[in-house]
Amino acid sequence: MGTQSATTPSDSAQFPILLDGVDESVETALAVGLVMPERSAIDATTRDLIGHLRVLMAEDLGFEVDSAVQALFQEGYRVLDLTRRPTAESTHFGAYQYMRELGLLTRRFADVYRQTQDKKDEADG
Repeated sequence: MGTQSATTPSDSAQFPILLDGVDESVETALAVGLVMPERSAIDATTRDLIGHLRVLMAEDLGFEVDSAVQALFQEGYRVLDLTRRPTAESTHFGAYQYMRELGLLTRRFADVYRQTQDKKDEADG
């Protein structure tokens, strides 16, 4: 999970977005516990979320006509910037915070994707 990355809307049509997998990764990232997850779990969830976010960002979500979607994409590019990502030298807490930020953003993209799909289904049906 999280290893396939679509680069254009036409490419992403070849790989259906599995929202259950997206939701599972987001829930893992945003789960509140008494103890922070192990660093390996944080890193794995972060990789999954990056993959999901890239695929969602390759979809046609109305970027050209919706300023809110444009702002969401700007946030996505900012969060995915390699200079912002945690490294092996990053603190455990820093990696945890990044994972949670990524989880929140991925959830917002998934919500926009769902709305877009609902609108397409209504237009088709």
